[in-house]
Amino acid sequence: MLWWAEVGVPGRRPVRRETALFLGGLVTLLVVLAVEPYVSFSLFGSDSGEYYTLTHALVSTGHLPHGAAYVGWGTAYPDFPGIFLLSGAGSGALGIDPFSALTIIIPVVSALSVFPLFLLFRRLYAHDSIALLGAAFASVAMPRVFSIAHPAPLALGDFLCVAAIWLFVETRRDSRFYLPLVLTSGALIVTHHLSSFMFVLSVLGSLLILELWRPGLWSRRFPARELGFIAAFITATLAYWFYGTSSFVATVIGPGLGGGALAGFGALEALGLAGVGLAGLLMYWRRGAFRPRRTWVRMPSDRSLVRDMAILAALIFGGIATVLFVPLPGTSQLTSPMAILWFAPVLGMGILTAGSRRAPTASRLGPLSVTMATALGIGAALTLLATYYLSSASGFVEAIPASRYVEYLFIPIGLMAAIGVGALVARAGELGGRRALVAASLGVVLLVAANAAIAYPPQADFGGFQEGYPPGDAALWQWVSIGVPQNQVVASSHPLSSAVFGFDGNRATWGSTPALFTGSNWTSAAAELRSSDAPHSPFPIDVVIVDSVMYGGVALDPSAAALPLSPAA
Repeated sequence: MLWWAEVGVPGRRPVRRETALFLGGLVTLLVVLAVEPYVSFSLFGSDSGEYYTLTHALVSTGHLPHGAAYVGWGTAYPDFPGIFLLSGAGSGALGIDPFSALTIIIPVVSALSVFPLFLLFRRLYAHDSIALLGAAFASVAMPRVFSIAHPAPLALGDFLCVAAIWLFVETRRDSRFYLPLVLTSGALIVTHHLSSFMFVLSVLGSLLILELWRPGLWSRRFPARELGFIAAFITATLAYWFYGTSSFVATVIGPGLGGGALAGFGALEALGLAGVGLAGLLMYWRRGAFRPRRTWVRMPSDRSLVRDMAILAALIFGGIATVLFVPLPGTSQLTSPMAILWFAPVLGMGILTAGSRRAPTASRLGPLSVTMATALGIGAALTLLATYYLSSASGFVEAIPASRYVEYLFIPIGLMAAIGVGALVARAGELGGRRALVAASLGVVLLVAANAAIAYPPQADFGGFQEGYPPGDAALWQWVSIGVPQNQVVASSHPLSSAVFGFDGNRATWGSTPALFTGSNWTSAAAELRSSDAPHSPFPIDVVIVDSVMYGGVALDPSAAALPLSPAA
């Protein structure tokens, strides 16, 4: 029997025992991956020092510092208290210190996003093995697991975003899911702004493209309640941003939109509701103009599959190769041939989506994976165009660069790759018998293992960046707490500045001293020593800290290249 003929009808099907066992093993792998950095590093994540001091402040005082009371680099971090509330609650409930609560609870909880991811894929494609494999592919892909391992708002936001997408899909058939969807969406809004944006883009974009492509496939009824929920989510999100935060609008929204009339609640609310209304009108028009026909979907032949894989390989590796000479959009970062080789397993996953052409139609909601990838891809493409050709949108591009879409693109890509791999494995069994089937299945296991192995790239293959702090760095910030008064200002890299500020309370420079660390002009370096932003107001530098990581790359600006410490420095 052809593998796509085994796709069942979505319903309240119990999970098979062997599927639950494999899912438990996958969860164990992801939890181990999430905490693996702490085997080699004393801390992981460039901004973890700031997240620690905010968690500690919440636990010790019961509130977070806002506005002028907070002098860290991320002035808007206190405006999104999701991870601090979870870490603080974990610290109190489990009786552990805030540092352990932050660095263990957040990555572990975020790794559990594989559960709603599996349930989402199971709803979209009613084949447990494919759903499980899709959840594995999406979860071990480097852009996602690397982000999830950070004790940061992005990690928890990813979990909530995936859960909200799954619940949104479930509301199609059961309105009782709206209650957990509303609660999850509320938590998402107060946790991470980018994840909220990606949720709206994913659900509205995928629903619109699905209705334009296959009217009535989502539901025979018009999706009025889904559009109503999206409109309400946009309104709640904007209301929180403008009336529930203290610094976010001034530091992100205003600069991102050029500080004009568009950077106001009324204008953005009108724009958001107009977008939802326009989507509804397009769906209504398409349904009225659509004349259904009974059509047979012909699955791709072996020859066309090989052709599609060759085309995808050329496009993917050719596109990545351009970053050897042209900086990554929105940054000044280039890659290297060794870095491309390092990321070959995750790039190969994209090639395997070739086998998913037409196959998702075997399940009613299977095409939603294609439309979600299309919606996110269009968003990334428009951001790319704005990066190069629309200077007035530079603030928005800086806030949400095209590279930030990659993590969310791997959600639908994971399922599409699993469908493609399922077709290849089944075809191997048909052509080569049991031995070929076993060999192909082992190849799938190796692909998952290879992606897990490259989750944390070495500094040389990651543009000079290293998110982990070597053990010696802990001694540095402990030395600062003993030997440097809190009123003295420290100059160092972005990660060490965050640690010194978070653990010791000293002002630090973050990214305001490039001439001091990577330049060769003494006059410029001396000027920075006399006065540099620490981080947003100028102060004279009292102490300079250099660690072993900075010899390979001084991380000052996340969007710029991490250049090695210069010989002059």
